[in-house]
Amino acid sequence: MSRRLAGYSLGSVVAAITSEAAFLLAFGPAGLGPAVASAAGFVGGAVPNYVLNRRWAWSDRRGRSRRTEIILYAIVALSSYLAAVLVTRRVETWARRLTAERSEQVLLVAAAYLAVSGVFFVVKFVLYHFAVFTAEPGERAGPGEPARHLLPAVVPPTTS
Repeated sequence: MSRRLAGYSLGSVVAAITSEAAFLLAFGPAGLGPAVASAAGFVGGAVPNYVLNRRWAWSDRRGRSRRTEIILYAIVALSSYLAAVLVTRRVETWARRLTAERSEQVLLVAAAYLAVSGVFFVVKFVLYHFAVFTAEPGERAGPGEPARHLLPAVVPPTTS
């Protein structure tokens, strides 16, 4: 578990840096709104995050088809994106009332975007570990994977 958490943490740091950079470029110099900037940050972070999680944290994963895994990963990632949009929109409104300086507004909104990533750090790990990068329900987990079913499957009696 410590190896998995270390790989996830390192991948999350890389993804947070690329995501924050994409958000800052879109929101600051490009002058795009929080929703579009959050989308840029989402793409900038989600792609490396998926690849690094699969290689560094859950490289021993077996069971799910890659398609199912990517769909579940996208659902988790999109929930983080939606939270970022909601938070950054609110903070942008607040920042505009607080200061007329665009650079200060950008810093406040960017900090809010990063804070959402921080909050989702633990939530994502739990969901990735127990729902995304794991065996299909009904399949036995391999070594190092979370157990999906602790009780043995019920097999109907045969009549002979």
